[in-house]
Amino acid sequence: MHRDSDVEDMANFRVDKKAVQYMTGLLVFVNQWLLIREVMALKRLAILLLFLMIILGVAACEPEQHQQSEPVAVVEPEPEVESVKLAAVGDVMLARKVDRLMRSGGDDYPFAKLGQELQEADLAFANLESPLSARGEPMPGKGICFRGRPEMVARLAQAGFDVVSIANNHALDYDEPAFLDTLDLLTAAGIKAVGGGKNITEARQPVIIERKGLKIGFLAYTDYADIYFHNRYPRRFQATDEISGVAPLVEAEIREDIAALREQVDILVVSLHWGLEYVHETDAARRQLAHTLIDDGADIILGHHPHVLQGIESYNDGLIAYSLGNFIFDQNQKLSTRQGLMLEVELTPQGVGKATIYPVFIDESQPRIVSGEEAQDILDLVQKLSEDLDTILEVNQEGNLSVTTDPSF
Repeated sequence: MHRDSDVEDMANFRVDKKAVQYMTGLLVFVNQWLLIREVMALKRLAILLLFLMIILGVAACEPEQHQQSEPVAVVEPEPEVESVKLAAVGDVMLARKVDRLMRSGGDDYPFAKLGQELQEADLAFANLESPLSARGEPMPGKGICFRGRPEMVARLAQAGFDVVSIANNHALDYDEPAFLDTLDLLTAAGIKAVGGGKNITEARQPVIIERKGLKIGFLAYTDYADIYFHNRYPRRFQATDEISGVAPLVEAEIREDIAALREQVDILVVSLHWGLEYVHETDAARRQLAHTLIDDGADIILGHHPHVLQGIESYNDGLIAYSLGNFIFDQNQKLSTRQGLMLEVELTPQGVGKATIYPVFIDESQPRIVSGEEAQDILDLVQKLSEDLDTILEVNQEGNLSVTTDPSF
């Protein structure tokens, strides 16, 4: 009985062992299956998270892309415009004793003591007080007639002159042939002539010169255009529709010309051959005319004819030089006719900036800029004359005088 029971127990044990092995295998299978399911779930979760991240990333970038797609206004800074330097002097006469001095001392004689001021300026202006020609006859009845040699036009160009006024009381001293020769010679030398022409239309025609993007316009007139010197030959200097000559100083016509030119240029310069000879003070009528022309749109007025210097006036953002005096001349008999001025003005798109006044002394028809004690009498005189015109000229570091119409300078 006992042995049978043991055998039966053993059989049951074998059965239980197989069951355990089966259950163990099943558990392993289930566990592996679960692991596989977890891995797959994790993969799905990772894919889902990646997908969400992509969507969120795109959504976050959309406003940035939207901003980039909109046009962006870029404000370019305006290029700085350099100021243009204008140098202006008074009467230049290349005849009579000046011509004799050149014949003995060389054609460069009048310019021998000048520095580089005219050549270094962007624009240089003068009143040409003598025609240049080998032709023509002296004007009948006119006591003083000037005529320089034609080859002297090259010396004017070498000295640095860019534009000259021919609106003066000597332009037709040798009548029309010499006058027309002068126009042609100046043009051929690259020097612009203003204030004269083959008819009144040309005489009143402005000269416009562009420098550094700035357009500067010039007009020129003389107060002595309607005079003739002999009853048998009543030839006036004034141009007409049919006759060559110069532009007369007629207020209504000047104002008309200023109005026509004003919108074409940045700076407008008016040259006036006017005033009383050998008188330092200007008169009320000329001062009023100068103010009117500035009010009408002129920026600078350059005066000459008195053969002596007069005051400088700053008025309504404009600058008026009533007389720059002589520059190249042979009037050596008086100290006053040997003193002159060189006016150097900075020009900008906004108008007239700082002006520097250089004192000039003329040694036997040779002008030179002076300083120190030599300059003091000239500086004192022009300061006093300018104070009478309600304008203060200040002494700068170089010992010259300066004035500005623009507070930003």
